Amino acid sequence: MLDRFEDFTSLINKINKDIKRIKLKELKKFGLKGSQLDFIYYLGKNKGLTFKEICKVINADKAFVSRNLSLLKKEDLISEEQDSNNKVIFTLNKKGQEIYEDAIKRIEEIAEKIYIADIEKEMFYKNLLEISESLSKIGE
Repeated sequence: MLDRFEDFTSLINKINKDIKRIKLKELKKFGLKGSQLDFIYYLGKNKGLTFKEICKVINADKAFVSRNLSLLKKEDLISEEQDSNNKVIFTLNKKGQEIYEDAIKRIEEIAEKIYIADIEKEMFYKNLLEISESLSKIGE
């Protein structure tokens, strides 16, 4: 059982490191950090989010989100707007949208290189979700 635990945690850590390395490599041309890709991705995908929504989708604390939003504003990648309920909505501006579109293309190219049959992907993600939910419950 311990060998399976070691294999599991080792593989998860390796995948995480590989993803971070790819993010850094891809974002280097824009002068951004790997963590900022998540913000650009979710803001582009959702056409804007509130601060609270960003915290939730990125699964990060308020300080981390605030820091990264400040950096993205400084780089002139995002804008703030108020909706009809006076909530602040963060959206990508033109420059941010261009990075988002480039990132989507690269994500699709990379995903094509990782071949797993569709039925196997479905089972993989189902199992990964179950593991995540179980670990979350144990960690509460």
